[in-house]
Amino acid sequence: MLNLPRGLVNRLTGSFLIAFDEKGKDDRQVVDCGLNIKNFTKKVHVPDYVRFVAQGSSANTIYDDFNHNQHARGSKHIRKHWEYSQECLEIIEEYATTYPEIIVAI
Repeated sequence: MLNLPRGLVNRLTGSFLIAFDEKGKDDRQVVDCGLNIKNFTKKVHVPDYVRFVAQGSSANTIYDDFNHNQHARGSKHIRKHWEYSQECLEIIEEYATTYPEIIVAI
């Protein structure tokens, strides 16, 4: 799909702070390089670009909670995850192409 390292899309679509020292300034500079499309802590996201999936249609089984034997999950377990729209993936791809140094920093 995007051929980006694992976990990078998750970090890139949220808030990603980069701190650096700038000549002539005593304080450290901080820049938010993330796309801020979603924020799990505040439970907010941009509709039509990303959504949080807590349970799927087949997720209403005993295998959906994490209080049981981890090896007994089988294929019925559906983890909580983010789903991204095609438009969002296109934005991420353009961002990664335009700013490859951000991808390296992440």
